[in-house]
Amino acid sequence: MAMLDVGRLPGVVALSPDRQEVPKLLRVALYVMLILGGILSLPRLGSITPLPMTALLDAWIIVFMVAAIVRGRTSHGGLLLLLGVYLLTRFVPALANSSPLEDTLQAYRWLLYLVAFVFAVGRNWGPPGPLVGVTWALVAMAFLKAAATFALLGPGERPGLLLENNFELALFSGLVIVTYKFISPAARLGIVALMGGLTLLSGSRSGAVAFLILTVFAVTQSSRANLFVRYMLLLAIPVVGLLAVQVFESRAVSGGTIDRVRFFDVFLGETSNWTALQWIFGTTPITPLSPGACARLSYYEKLLSSAGDGSCYSVILHAFNMRVVFDAGIFGLLLALFVAWYAMKSARVPLSVNLALLAVAFSNGFSVSGLNNPYVALPIVLAILLARSGFWATTPSEPSQTARAASMFDLRRVSSSGP
Repeated sequence: MAMLDVGRLPGVVALSPDRQEVPKLLRVALYVMLILGGILSLPRLGSITPLPMTALLDAWIIVFMVAAIVRGRTSHGGLLLLLGVYLLTRFVPALANSSPLEDTLQAYRWLLYLVAFVFAVGRNWGPPGPLVGVTWALVAMAFLKAAATFALLGPGERPGLLLENNFELALFSGLVIVTYKFISPAARLGIVALMGGLTLLSGSRSGAVAFLILTVFAVTQSSRANLFVRYMLLLAIPVVGLLAVQVFESRAVSGGTIDRVRFFDVFLGETSNWTALQWIFGTTPITPLSPGACARLSYYEKLLSSAGDGSCYSVILHAFNMRVVFDAGIFGLLLALFVAWYAMKSARVPLSVNLALLAVAFSNGFSVSGLNNPYVALPIVLAILLARSGFWATTPSEPSQTARAASMFDLRRVSSSGP
């Protein structure tokens, strides 16, 4: 029987491996990394996982970008060029001033994540099922560890599964937001309730705000048909708001002056003589804080300069929104938020998901490093990739998963009906 050249048949598109899909090995690596980190953390009450999760997640994001370059064309080359030029304006002066490389990388990691967002546009993740399972497993393990820590070590301990609560609660909230549509309607209230219990046990202020954002998002996603879930979530919003206020008050009483207020005072002192140009574009990369400011914050010695000379940079201010304004001005803060929003919009991430993830990132930036850490950046990358997979919506120019399956069926039928 003659070989049928299906690629030449009219109206038939030859199928080829999807080079825009994230390699399965890379997806499995992320799943294993997160689950293993959680499992190893469970018996370590009062401590976090022994795995260097931040470094591992950063390495995963870098490998993802390399794979994206190797496997296919990159969308939005103009935006990537703009980010590349801006990156040079940050790193070249820093290197010219002989600034410590480690401190420079720490200050501008957020630019790496912005590039990753753009690389993710036009690529797809694959089936969302395993990611839903990983999200459930992480939230459940974190809740169990938090409950065990509270019962055995008392309420003073702040349990963490992968890292400090301020970071990982942003990750868990982001993952629930990203996978919420793919969780069965009957189970959605359960995972939100589990996140609420975890947030209460954690005592994290930024975690409480992230959970409030998650709750509001869940209400917007609840169908009118499921009135019970909708009303339960609506009733939960004021409760969550009171919970957030209680966490803020309890932390203020136990710790005296809120540390973020102290950081803000230092920030105001360091910027008191700034010109309008400095407020717009920030300081010369990478400008150290004054010796007096570093002395006031010497308690956070782990965040002093890697040079070990007692100097410090904006990273010691903890909060990303202050750090990025000090280093890159209001322009830098707006650039970070705009690129994240634009990348998700270009990938056709639903507006509700887009806004919820941005709200988590921005609120986290008032407490810790916001878009300068992979725990906030990873859910945004996954949202972009899942949108391109066609599970949220189908673009006019690309077939849905169902249409692709039908095409494969039709193609096989044509191929098997030889002369």
